[in-house]
Amino acid sequence: MAKALANGTAPEPIPSSRLKPSDELIPCMRDHPESLFYFLLNVGDGDTQVVLLPAEREHESLGPSRRLIVVDIATTGKLPAFVEQLDQHAIISERRDLFAVVIGTHPHDDHIGGMPEFLDRLGGHTSEYWEPGYYHPTSAYVETMRALESRPDIVHTQPTSGMTRFIGKVKLTTLSPGIGLRNRFDSYGTNINDASIALKIEFPASRIVQEGHNRALLRLPEPWAVVLGADAQTTSWAQATVDFPQLHAGDRPQLAAELKKALGADWLKAHVVKIPHHASKHGVNIELVERMGPKLALVSSTGGGGRYHFPHYLALEAIREGMEPTTSGAKRSPDHDIGLHYTSGIDSKKKELGSIAVMLPPKRGSGLRMWRLCDEPDDPIDLGKAREFMA
Repeated sequence: MAKALANGTAPEPIPSSRLKPSDELIPCMRDHPESLFYFLLNVGDGDTQVVLLPAEREHESLGPSRRLIVVDIATTGKLPAFVEQLDQHAIISERRDLFAVVIGTHPHDDHIGGMPEFLDRLGGHTSEYWEPGYYHPTSAYVETMRALESRPDIVHTQPTSGMTRFIGKVKLTTLSPGIGLRNRFDSYGTNINDASIALKIEFPASRIVQEGHNRALLRLPEPWAVVLGADAQTTSWAQATVDFPQLHAGDRPQLAAELKKALGADWLKAHVVKIPHHASKHGVNIELVERMGPKLALVSSTGGGGRYHFPHYLALEAIREGMEPTTSGAKRSPDHDIGLHYTSGIDSKKKELGSIAVMLPPKRGSGLRMWRLCDEPDDPIDLGKAREFMA
């Protein structure tokens, strides 16, 4: 059992034998342009996330061109340096719309503290900016709005649940805030964390089937799904379960099977989940984890220390029980065996594991791959130091 720090919990070390030094991450990004890569950067108690989208072919004379989605920027420096490294390794190319969407999930400094710097430096390469529309009188929020107003070419969007955006074969769906919460921002005391934009990413979401002269949109069954929970808490997730109801078979399993064929998978199901609110005791419960059913649950925090002592033991136990029930008396597996990983993780030699990279191939049967980038919160990322986690 990990050592408890106040109300927080330090992650269990991962055996060094499960983490092999790997020079494959950079070649994988180059050699598999059809795959999607998700990065959860190690920024301590905060969120900075990057999605490397599958390549698009701009013109027959040009090679594949990849764009990025950015979700939150907690600190200055780290994300721009990471983007520069992707450019140096020829993983991304120079283009006006390099950042397809940039999202400030909610206006807490541990999510948008680095956003003004980013927009000032790289706003000219940003197509669209999402934020929930929740006013917060901090310098980071005010400076972010100032930077946006100085760039009228950036589309400024305030999404609510159900809004979707397609970027090639990647589908973004806003899970929260629900419109009921959105309409209460100004006058009914909505908690700022419950204003968070929680996001579902599906890949590959759909494709066009050509039969003779006819074309049809084919919804692919159960694509990869990534849910990024921001800091959404109980009120937000309760609203999401209303907006995205769960299909229950009850005593009519045949009807449920037919409905599932028509409607697709559960909206809140996910293969990869960025755990809400750094695994605080208010950000997650066992029922939510059970419904999502993730293969990988990722926590961004300082690991029991820091200002808030995240992750909280109560949240971790809910995540563990949701991913591996022990009510039958089974012994709990180590976190890394059930798929629970932390940006603050260490190996058995007490070496920092840091940022997390996950590769999602276009075919589900290929399986997920995960690397640890071995950086500390204030250090730049060196992709050459990646270590692949052997599941």
